[in-house]
Amino acid sequence: MATTQLRENLAIAYGNSATHAALFTTAPTGTTAGTEVTGGSPAYARKALSWTAGAVDGSVTATATFDVPAGATVAGAGLYTAITGGTYLDGATVTSQAFAAQGTYTLTITYTQN
Repeated sequence: MATTQLRENLAIAYGNSATHAALFTTAPTGTTAGTEVTGGSPAYARKALSWTAGAVDGSVTATATFDVPAGATVAGAGLYTAITGGTYLDGATVTSQAFAAQGTYTLTITYTQN
């Protein structure tokens, strides 16, 4: 069992590595990212993340708001080491949301080290 301090250190390290978030039109599976959203005006782009300072009970949180083009359906999200390219680190399904018109999607990410 990890100490509280170790859990907090590991959660902070996770946030320091996962610097950017992306949205996917398909759900990520295991170590494979989903299909990233493209297009729109304003154009979709990955977002830089600002994680909470320090870790509370081994948890860190970040929030990002994305521009999503008409016709896209957001089905997943992922974390990367860069705004373009970079290394895919983690991902998950999200509550699916279809966009009939250009809109925004707000993603809140919480990582908890057990």
